[in-house]
Amino acid sequence: MKILFVTHYSDMYGANMALYKLIKELVAGGEHEPVLLIPSMSDMTKAMDEIGVKYYVSPITSWCAVDSTPLRFLVKKLLRKPRIAKEVDTLYGMLKDENIDIIHSNSSVIVQGALLAKKLSCRHIWHIREFSIEHFNNRYFYDDRFVREQFEGADTVVAISDSIKDNYQKRYPGAHIVRIYDGVSDTYEECDVNHSDDIITFVYAGYLFPMKKQDEVIDACGILKSKGINNFRLLLAGSGKEDYENILRSKISEYDLSERVELLGYVKDINKLFCQADVGIIASRYEGFGLVTAEYMLRSKPVIGYNHSGTSEIVVDGETGKLYNTVEELAGFMQELIEDSSKRELYGKNGRRRVLDNFTDKINAENVMKLYK
Repeated sequence: MKILFVTHYSDMYGANMALYKLIKELVAGGEHEPVLLIPSMSDMTKAMDEIGVKYYVSPITSWCAVDSTPLRFLVKKLLRKPRIAKEVDTLYGMLKDENIDIIHSNSSVIVQGALLAKKLSCRHIWHIREFSIEHFNNRYFYDDRFVREQFEGADTVVAISDSIKDNYQKRYPGAHIVRIYDGVSDTYEECDVNHSDDIITFVYAGYLFPMKKQDEVIDACGILKSKGINNFRLLLAGSGKEDYENILRSKISEYDLSERVELLGYVKDINKLFCQADVGIIASRYEGFGLVTAEYMLRSKPVIGYNHSGTSEIVVDGETGKLYNTVEELAGFMQELIEDSSKRELYGKNGRRRVLDNFTDKINAENVMKLYK
């Protein structure tokens, strides 16, 4: 069976990393033939070359945008709707002879897969990985009826957590939605790092974005420092917009945390970063699933996470880490794990077992492949 995967960006992180792992498992299984549609050449296309997967490079425009000012949104709408229609026609010309059986869209922010599936008379599976409206404040360029028809017209909508499933099911009650958790590799490169109880290292990896709440984690560090607790450091890994990064730097300066908090920028070797961690943090308000959370746990790191959405489905409070609701609770749990090495060890051990039992890429691929039959 030939499956066309459609992604709207080219970098190899987040949703594309999850997609790469799925495609790799399909290639290893040998039962299906994956093909990738991607906007530009990148590390993702290099990875496809390495595993022998065919790909097409063509623009993919989002069918939604941040709901900012009415005029800016209107301009985007007037420009992008005709562009999307043209892209679908172009893609049909490129792919009409490929004998595609299934189109698998990798995000809720693109509609080309849904429209192309109709033209090619093939099945459409729509992978929903984000709270598009709540997390990104996105608004569709199309009316509510058209949007509902696209989601409810998909053969299957795959939600990466129960939180996402419930969110979309309420909005589109006629959609056939199933929950399939994302997965991480069950192996990783071991590294030799000597951890000491003298300084406890917290790591938070993710795009620098207000809804990711890196600023709140810095606030928690400020609370720790105000209590005279200084035997910790926080590593924030990820890039983002300059204005939000400036807010974070301002908070670091305000709390006099320059020796305790580091902004690392984009980190390519994420395994090396995680090796430095004693504790992982995930503070995002609307985390669809949380591959980073699962990666922490795979490496036997206890996790402190915000008590909402996908994070609360992965982290078991008091067993694999702690779930918090306020910045004061976050600071308290950070203090607790700074002071209690036995809890760090227990939560880490339990977390690794939970990931291996529930959240591996093999389990994910097996569940997705059931949809292709």
